Amino acid sequence: MLVLFLALQGLAGSVFDAPRRALFDLYQRTMPHRQETAPVVIVAIDDASLASIGQWPWPRQIDADLVTRILAGNPAALGIDVLWSEPDKQSPEQLAQAGDLPPALSDALRQLPSHDGLLRQALGRGPVVIGVGGIDSGQNRKDTGKLAPVRQIGGGDAAERLPSYPEALRSIPDLDNAAAGRGVLSVDPDPDGVFRHLPLLSVISGRLAPSLDLEMLRLAAKAPWIDLHLAGSAILGATVGPLSVPTEPDGSLWIDFSVHDDRRFVSAADVLAGRIPADTFDQRLVLIGITGLGLTDQRLTPLGPMPGIEVHAQLLENIIDNQLARRAPRATVAEPALTAILALLLITALPALRPRWQVPAALLPFALLATGGFGLWQADRLLLDIATPAIGLVLILTAMLGGSYAEADVQRRRLRRELEIRKLAAAKAEGELAAGRRIQMGILPTIASVADDHRFDLDALMIPAREIGGDLYDFFKIDADHLFFAVGDVSGKGVPASLFMAIGKSLCKSCALRGEADIGAIVNQANAEISRDNSEQLFITMFAGVLNVATGELLFCNAGHDAPLLVRAGAAPQSIDAMGGPPLCVVEEFPYMTERHQLAPGDVLSLTTDGVTEAMTEAGALMGGERVKAVLAALPDGASAKLVTETLHTAVERFVDGAEPSDDLTILTIRWIGPAPAQNAV
Repeated sequence: MLVLFLALQGLAGSVFDAPRRALFDLYQRTMPHRQETAPVVIVAIDDASLASIGQWPWPRQIDADLVTRILAGNPAALGIDVLWSEPDKQSPEQLAQAGDLPPALSDALRQLPSHDGLLRQALGRGPVVIGVGGIDSGQNRKDTGKLAPVRQIGGGDAAERLPSYPEALRSIPDLDNAAAGRGVLSVDPDPDGVFRHLPLLSVISGRLAPSLDLEMLRLAAKAPWIDLHLAGSAILGATVGPLSVPTEPDGSLWIDFSVHDDRRFVSAADVLAGRIPADTFDQRLVLIGITGLGLTDQRLTPLGPMPGIEVHAQLLENIIDNQLARRAPRATVAEPALTAILALLLITALPALRPRWQVPAALLPFALLATGGFGLWQADRLLLDIATPAIGLVLILTAMLGGSYAEADVQRRRLRRELEIRKLAAAKAEGELAAGRRIQMGILPTIASVADDHRFDLDALMIPAREIGGDLYDFFKIDADHLFFAVGDVSGKGVPASLFMAIGKSLCKSCALRGEADIGAIVNQANAEISRDNSEQLFITMFAGVLNVATGELLFCNAGHDAPLLVRAGAAPQSIDAMGGPPLCVVEEFPYMTERHQLAPGDVLSLTTDGVTEAMTEAGALMGGERVKAVLAALPDGASAKLVTETLHTAVERFVDGAEPSDDLTILTIRWIGPAPAQNAV
């Protein structure tokens, strides 16, 4: 259990992201950040502002007035979490375009200042960062707007680790170009919908783009560019002027949240009315954002719902105060090591202790984990994942407890198992043999597979001497006019013979279906294939043939098998003798030859294995070939293949009279009816 858990922790650490996030939330709720200073001010478009000025969006001369008043307070940088993606419809020139206005009124409106122009002038008066949204509309519109230059230092490509957006949503060009900086507003939450960290940079249309927070810091530091430090594919941090910001390897920062603080907020209505102290914005970072309930921009955080602009403010406070929450150094190594050390302590110590000391000893590693994890967070805001090691220890204790119970249970059940083992073994063997019989019989072809051709009649039967046997038969149509058939007998009985039978049957069929028409060549190929891997030195006697059902021509090859009997009306059954050859796998590379015989309409071929001719009574008498011929001779003219097979099988059963079979019994009967009648001309 320990090895498996360590492998999972080391190779698939993302499995434990959920408990790790829950631990971070617990740290935040029990020990939130204490904000001592107020370096960030949020100008909130709150309910009071909406009640005083009117519904959002406001005419942009009001936005311009708000920006102008804030910049007059000498902020270090102003970040605006608002997008003006369309011209102001309430601007005088926009109203003048209405077709139903009197000409004099329309001309007068055109003489008034444009609201967008006023806002453009206001944005250009100071260190203002305007927002940029990352989107994917599916139109793949490449963004070419202004972005702060980013230098990558240390090799590697940061774009592989950063959030990426194919397109950008910007304010109208006049406003976007007027601002001193542009920062990405788009942020994705964790899979559970909670915001715990923010990226410092993103990728917009293939270009590195700073976040709203990082761009504000760049303007505040009066830095011309941003340096991004890399180590391979991992991001170490970003530098703007004298300010260095270390990040997680994916370029994000954990936010050390603090409880809501009214000192961060001033109402936009108060700013516009001049009701705030003159030094409110002096050398501070100022954010304009929406907090009004009617314009919900709430984000779920570990401390509950929070306006999105306040999330940005808290991250900026963390950076300015140099109180960043971060993963403990080398946490990916330290956490599995912690799991291993404490688990080994449990595994070695618990069995050696008396029962009364085992519970306190089992709780001790959990106490050490809690003390270390909460202590590091309290002292230095280091996030050490103690949840994952705790899960591992629970699993180890469960495994140990289960092992102890299992050991006691084993002792109790051992005697019972020893009594039952032979019975179970016998039942298992019987079941496996029965399954083997079903499988063996299932791979044999069915009569129905060739029943649609009325030029011949075919029937087959195989009865193993044991549960499974070594006899085989096969038949299938090679093409419309040629029927391949084979009967064989593997040396030996039982499982080895059955397995060898299945291999032989499959290889013969494979050779026949490769397009080879010569039955001798088919048998030669099968002999070579079967002989290649025959460590048990088994062999197969086989009679294989191809019957042209249109002409009655029989091409065959006999590899050491009993010759088939030909039953023809008005004549005694006769063997189809041939040159033949030895059984397969006896003589390597023996040249088996193709031989021929012409059938007449109504002729019957009876192919059997020695389970028929060598069927034995309890007294040791054999049925013999002559009895078989006598049975076939007594059949009526025109007897079907099924009648021939059943009659021969019944004769064997009567002869042995209940004696145990001495060998597998196989009968394959083929009656060539003759060529199909010619079709009547139409």
